[in-house]
Amino acid sequence: MKNNYLERKLRLKAEIYELNKLESFIEQICDDFHVYDYYFGNIVASNSLALEICIDCTNEKTFYFDIDFKKKPTGMFFTLKVYNCFLDFARQYEIVKDKSIDEQEAFNGEWRRMMMLHMLSDEIIIDSGKETFTMVFHVTGINEMLTNQRIELLQKYYEKLQVGVKQ
Repeated sequence: MKNNYLERKLRLKAEIYELNKLESFIEQICDDFHVYDYYFGNIVASNSLALEICIDCTNEKTFYFDIDFKKKPTGMFFTLKVYNCFLDFARQYEIVKDKSIDEQEAFNGEWRRMMMLHMLSDEIIIDSGKETFTMVFHVTGINEMLTNQRIELLQKYYEKLQVGVKQ
């Protein structure tokens, strides 16, 4: 199989009307990797929430929200380039990262949204040097290996059919 689908990029204007583009981007990725059920919901919800946070924290008229997706053996990585909102993201995450669900009630506003990102993702990685915020989902795809085997078998089957038809 071709590996060009293992990495994708999306740039959105930080406007709420761009949400449908984000959802479509994630839906295509999840379809390609056979990720459904709650992981799909978690990925859509967390990325949408991150976009919402970026929209709320910027006053610029032409602010962009960049998403780099990478599929690795350990899971799916959605890296957000949040530009001038990064410090706000990092500060808010530092406040909530070690808190339990029970302590969530003590938070409101921005902290509550960061708590939601923390709970929806399997892991969050903050890179201050690159000003990125990465949400990791430790899912490799439901039956991905089985699907790849079936594709190979079907390709072999169709190759044999074509040889038989040409004769």
